[in-house]
Parts: sequence; structure tokens; C-alpha cells
Amino acid sequence: MDLGAEVHWMKTAQEYANSGIINPYAAQSYVDLRSAPAGALSGTLGLDLLQFGWTYRYASIVYFLLATYSFSQGIYPDDIRRKWIAFLLAAGSVSPLMTNGSLAVASSVVFLGVLMKNTAADALNLRPRLVLLLIAVSGATLLAGFFLNNNTLVLALLVGSLLFLRALNSDGTNSTILFLGSVWPATLLLAHRGSNLFVPTIVAGWLLYIVMVHAIAAWPTRSVRALRFLSFALPLLIAGITVVVAGMRFGYIPSSNANEAFSSITALILNKKIESGEELFLGAGPQIALIELGRAIGPLFAVCVTLGVAWWWMARPAFRGAAATIGSRADRAVILVWSWIAGCGLSLVVLSGFPFLYRTTAIILSLLSITATEVFSQLAVDPPPLHWRRRALIAAPVVIPATVLVIAVYAFAWRPGMHFTDYQVFLRPTEIAGVALLIALVPFAFARSRSISIWSLAAIVGLGIAIDRTGLSGITKTYSFGPLPDHASVVSHYNASDLETARWLRDHLKKGVILSDPYTQGSIQALTGAPAAYLFSNLDTVNETLARQAKAIISAVIQPDHGNDRLANACGLIPPFLREINSETYFQMRKSDAISGVLKPVRTAKAPQPLPAAAPPAATEETKAEERETIEHMMKSGDDAWHLVAIINPRTIEWTQLEPGQRLPYFPPTGTLDPGLAKMLNAASMPVLYSNSQTVVVRIPCSD
Repeated sequence: MDLGAEVHWMKTAQEYANSGIINPYAAQSYVDLRSAPAGALSGTLGLDLLQFGWTYRYASIVYFLLATYSFSQGIYPDDIRRKWIAFLLAAGSVSPLMTNGSLAVASSVVFLGVLMKNTAADALNLRPRLVLLLIAVSGATLLAGFFLNNNTLVLALLVGSLLFLRALNSDGTNSTILFLGSVWPATLLLAHRGSNLFVPTIVAGWLLYIVMVHAIAAWPTRSVRALRFLSFALPLLIAGITVVVAGMRFGYIPSSNANEAFSSITALILNKKIESGEELFLGAGPQIALIELGRAIGPLFAVCVTLGVAWWWMARPAFRGAAATIGSRADRAVILVWSWIAGCGLSLVVLSGFPFLYRTTAIILSLLSITATEVFSQLAVDPPPLHWRRRALIAAPVVIPATVLVIAVYAFAWRPGMHFTDYQVFLRPTEIAGVALLIALVPFAFARSRSISIWSLAAIVGLGIAIDRTGLSGITKTYSFGPLPDHASVVSHYNASDLETARWLRDHLKKGVILSDPYTQGSIQALTGAPAAYLFSNLDTVNETLARQAKAIISAVIQPDHGNDRLANACGLIPPFLREINSETYFQMRKSDAISGVLKPVRTAKAPQPLPAAAPPAATEETKAEERETIEHMMKSGDDAWHLVAIINPRTIEWTQLEPGQRLPYFPPTGTLDPGLAKMLNAASMPVLYSNSQTVVVRIPCSD
């Protein structure tokens, strides 16, 4: 699990367990759906949030499987065999974790299935007025949600009112369009703000399908030639971009930066340019897009489905059968060509590198799964009983490359010294077992029974895709988590020392703001619910200005000096740092009443002291300045003071020495602290609250 990305819902859940109140500011921009059940179970039954994080994954898998089935049902409502083949192929890409964002994108895929089911049966006769009405209603809903800043109450009222209208006129065409165009987008916006991207993508894909229906309705037309050209040109462009990005990555091609062009768009939409060290910057660029898209799709699936589409276009005249069957075959041709061109076209858009477009990967996978389903069905299901050569033609491109990839790349190191070599140990048993099962299925593909052979071939394709994606996830772990420490037996963000420190802080720190490196601060904050001195969306998205100030304060605390002015030096750096304690929240929440949200005390035996009144909700410069002064004052207000507490371990010290743009691995520290550090801090009038072999917790008493 990526604790750096999940710290926010865990902190929100811990606050909910402590106080019975869900605090939206803990998550900075929205309340994660995990916070409510996790906080309730933790507060009532004492469930450990880390255990909940793992258990929750099983429920996530069930939801994603249901979403995948619903999408397949929408594409193939009357073809049971194709529906289950599509489900089998798409299930290989099921994510083991459901967040608000993945909930929204998975539900967007279901939205596409709903649109297809309601229009695909009679797309040729669909009136343009209805199409334009749905587009207009969807656009108006998104604009309303955007300008209301995803106001939950307003969107919920909108959904409720439209559902009521739908119930009053359940058989009317207009009410159906209103329901599809407004209720679905509004509901998706309630899940995640990324739906501002997902919904237009889905509507554009549905509109492309309607256009292709008209283009392929009369088979021998020039438009079909254009579609054939696109079917070959788009994957070639994707391959070209892949080669260029790889060349930039390894230094063979000079790097280019499109952030200035993208900044003009983000400044217009979000009133924020792409700047180094900020979240938008770290979610931008073709390299990030290629890594995210590549590890989701996998080379085996990409190559096999491309070969299948190429075979289909070369064998296309074979489908010009009797007049009685042209209609059904034309429908299948539309589904195949539409899903392929839409999937490749969206992939090309993602590879432009615009910030966070790669989050539409689930939509791309769903579209390409339909392409694979059509290619497989027209190879193995529609024709009469297959000759053994045709069966080998299907099984060999999956079994052979999957086996080679596992043996040569995924399970064993092909070159010593690779960063991902240590990760292979964890997945090697799974990969070897998967290949053994894959080979064991091959004889069943040549069985005399048509049903057994078809489903065996489908299982080979689906299992091969799953093996490929699993192995690729191990290769890319070093991209996400960094090199694995020597002799590590688990992949973890924390160790026993971190857990001991977190438990002590939860039991003893009542009103303290913690300050440390983002890795330590994130894990401690997730396990205690304590507020932090600066905010971040992920471990890679810490604002460089805030990081530089935090490093300076920590360095002033731990670095020796000649005049023993350690405390004075640290306290001189703290006021300007605290003035920016909520600058990122201003951008994401567009509120200025964040004091009551940011500073929440950890559970105490006594009733918590009331917090100072929040500033007015209007985000003016005067109220912002007033709030920042109030935050500083709260650190110096006697018995009700909040204490700034620094958590220092070897990873914290290493973090202060990083250059801008550099990052540490996600793993906990392996070294120990100098035993004399605690004595030196106490001598410098900085009380050490807690210490063990790896960690020192020190209070910075600037108000004394």
C-alpha cells in the first residue's frame, strides 16, 4: 500500500474515531469514502487502521468486478458468451484498491455501458436532437459542479430532484436523456473531482460510436478507408512516442518541456500554473504518462491486441457474407473498430503528458478489452469448429511471450545490479505458478469439445494478461517506492520504531503540531490523527518552498553550532513557516476558515478545549492574514497553546540533505541515531519528550 497517498483518509478516520466528527480539511480537498467506515470501526471496536487498509482491498475487488460486469453487460446485452469473455479479459486489470478517484473512474466506465445499452440497439435511427440534448445537459451539470466547487449539498439536491422527475416520467425519452445526462455526471462528481475529466471522455467516446455506426452502415465507403488508416496509424504514433520518451529517459534524445504550453490551460481552468515541486508539475509529462499507461496495459496485452486488429483488417473481406448476416457482422465491426480507435486515440491524448490525464487508464483498458473480446470472438467463437492450427494461432502468441517475459524479466534478473531485482523475490512464486497453470491449460484448448476449447483459449488469454500485469507491477515498484533496502523481507513504509513512536504520541501528545520529513510525518499522522506543520497530497507532491523551510528548521534543531543558539535559530525560522501552514488548502478548498479544521487535538481523557473561532468563510487577503496571525498566536497562548513537536530519525536527517527535486525511498530508516543527540537537545532548552534507538521527539518551545 502507498501510505503516502493514503495518509489523508487515515488521518480523517483517526480524527473521526477520536472526536466523532469527519473533518474534510484533514484530506485537504475531499473526504475519502474509506474514512467513515474505518473511523467508525476504529472508534467503536478498536480496529487498527492499517489492518482496515488491507482488508478493504477485498471489498474493492468485489466492487471493481461488479463494475466490469456492468460494463460488459452494457456492451453485449444480448450476447451472453461475448459478455463473459469481455468480463474475463477485463477482470485481469482489476485494481486491488478503491479510492474516491478509482470509484469515480470505474463508475464512469459503467456510465459508458449504460449509454451504449440505451442507444446501441438503434444508433442509426437516433435523433440528433437527443444526442445534442444529452451533451448539453452533461456539460451544464459539469459546469455547475465546477463553479460550485463540487458543493456536496447542492449536487446531492440536484441528484435527488432529477431522480424524482425520472420517477414521475419513467417512460419518457426526455426524462431518460435528463437522467443519463445529469444524474450520472452529478453523482460521479460527488465521488471525485476527476469526474470533470472522466465524464467528457465517456460522452466523447459514446459520440464517436454513433459517428462510426453511420460510417460503417454502408460497408464499401471512403469512411471505412479512413477508419482503417486510423487503426494502423494510431498505434504507430503511440509506438513512436514510446521510442522518443525512452530516448529522452536514457539521454539519447534532448528532453523537451511542454509545461509552459500546459500552464496556459491550467491557469485558465484552475488559476494555477505548473511550477516545479507542486502537484500539477509532478503529475505532468510524457514520461509519467507512459509509465502509468504502460504498467496498466502491459506489453503482452498491447502486442496481442494490436496483432489481432491487424489480422482483422487483413481478413475483413471474409465477413462479407450473405445479405441476411451482413447486419450482425456490421454491428460487430462497429464495436471492434470503435473500441480500438477510441482506446488508441485516448492513449495518444494521455501520452501528451498533460497533468493527470493518465487517470483515464481504466477507461482505456475497458475499451481495449472490448477490442480483444471482438478479435477473440471472431477468431474462435463465430467460425465453425476451429482447426488445430487456428487454436495454436491464438494460444501461442500468449503462452510463449508470457513464459519468456516471466523467465527473462519478471521472475529472474536478466542483468545484475538492476533496482527492481530485489522486488522479483516477492512475486517469483506467483509468476512461476501462473506460467505453470498457463501451460497446463494448453492441452484443453485442443479438446474435441467446442465449449471446452473456447473457454480454455479465453482462460489462456485472460491468465496471460494477468501474469504480464502482475510481473510488470513488480518491475515498476522501484519507480514508486525506490530501491529495496538490503535484506528486506517486507515492503513497508514503517518499522517497529515508527509504530512505537506513533503509539506514544497518540497516548501522550494532546495538542501538538508535528514536524518531520514527509515520509515520517505521513506515517505518524496517519497512525495518530495529529495535525502536521505542512500539507501534501502525496510523498512526491510536497511544495518545494515549504519543504525548504521545513528542512531549515529541522537542520537548525539538529546541527551543532558554536554559540549554542540552536533554539533561537529554530524559533527565528518558525513564524514565516507557520504563516504558510495552510497555503495548499487555500488552493484546494478555496476556504479561509481552516483553523478549526487543521488543528484538531488527538484523543484525550478529558473533554477537548474549544478551539478559537474560525475566520469568516470569505477568502479575502485580510481574512487570510488574520488567520495566519491567529495560527502563530495559538503557539503562544499559555495553557491552551499548541506545541510544535519535531520527530527526528535517520531518514529525517537524510531528507534535510536532499537537493530540490530529489526524493528518498519510501522505506523506513535502517540506521540508528547518535545517542548523544537527546542530551544535546535537552541542553539546548529543547525538551526531549520521547526517544528510542531510531527516533527522538523534541518540543520546540519558542513561546517560553
